[in-house]
Amino acid sequence: MTPSPPPPDPSPSQPPGVVLAFHPKQHAHLTPYLAALHASCVTHDRTMATFLPPLSHEKLLAWWKERIAEVGDGRRRIWMLASELDALGAPKGTGVVGVVMLVTPYSETGAFRAYVEKLLVHRNFRGRGGARALMEALEGEALSMGRSMLLLHAESDSLAETVCKKLGFVESGRVPAYGMSPTGELRDATFLYKQLGG
Repeated sequence: MTPSPPPPDPSPSQPPGVVLAFHPKQHAHLTPYLAALHASCVTHDRTMATFLPPLSHEKLLAWWKERIAEVGDGRRRIWMLASELDALGAPKGTGVVGVVMLVTPYSETGAFRAYVEKLLVHRNFRGRGGARALMEALEGEALSMGRSMLLLHAESDSLAETVCKKLGFVESGRVPAYGMSPTGELRDATFLYKQLGG
């Protein structure tokens, strides 16, 4: 059964939630909810994010399991934005309303670089600092690992590009017709970077 998305949030003045690092042993049960968040962004926002509709929950789930396996071997970090916690302070599945990933591939010539992937916030929780909170956690961890340059790409002229620029990322260039959008159109991509600790 596909998890239902979080309910509309009626309190935009409240903080967007708590940012938590994803630990496979503690949070593996939340994988379907990460997949559901991903699906919501593709389906409702037409976000260009790896998959095209009609979406297969099984494919999304398998994709997330592969990324979580990379957390286990140290090649990736994942942070979640949780709007609801249980009595023990653990995130509830329906409360997973945001996510971001830091990828640190092996490179002796680029050991100072890291890549930001899948900065996603549920549409009901946007405009309240959730993306910034996720990125602050990611950037702090990146610096502690000696990864002072972050790189990412986003669909050109999209909300994602606007958000990333507000978060301090600088455009380095554009690639035309880089990816297929959920509407079936080829879209340009903007490549951005951010130097940390400068």
